[in-house]
Amino acid sequence: MAEELRSSRPATGVVILSQYLEAGYVMRLFDGGSSGRAYLLKDRIADRNQLTRAVEEVADGGSVIDPLVVDALVKGREQRDRSELADLTPRERDVLARVAQGKSNATIAIELCLTKRAVEKYIHAIFAKLEMPDDVEVSRRVKAALLYLAHERG
Repeated sequence: MAEELRSSRPATGVVILSQYLEAGYVMRLFDGGSSGRAYLLKDRIADRNQLTRAVEEVADGGSVIDPLVVDALVKGREQRDRSELADLTPRERDVLARVAQGKSNATIAIELCLTKRAVEKYIHAIFAKLEMPDDVEVSRRVKAALLYLAHERG
């Protein structure tokens, strides 16, 4: 509803009172800028003056975000920045992205103008950096691809 209002009447301020701390909702609300938007948690509104101040701030073109929401967004970003994938080089990420697409080493080599042996070296480096030892029960290639896909979806 808030997204529809923002797109159909962009000059209208939007104040969300939510029971949930959902980073996705917050990011969609603030997509395109923060002017005239607020995201507050219902259970953190101690008195109606807080809500009144938030509405006034939004009406004046400002924005208000509950501090707990800000903390959650910052922590989420820190976790992404500390991801196991952070240690991969850009070329290793290119190779891993293609592994996640289900491509063979030969196809990856052609697409990235590498030798098949170079692709194999990159894949072994990826496994080492992701601390994925050779295991007969779990495919490192599949596990690395899943980790990449999970990271890309945030």
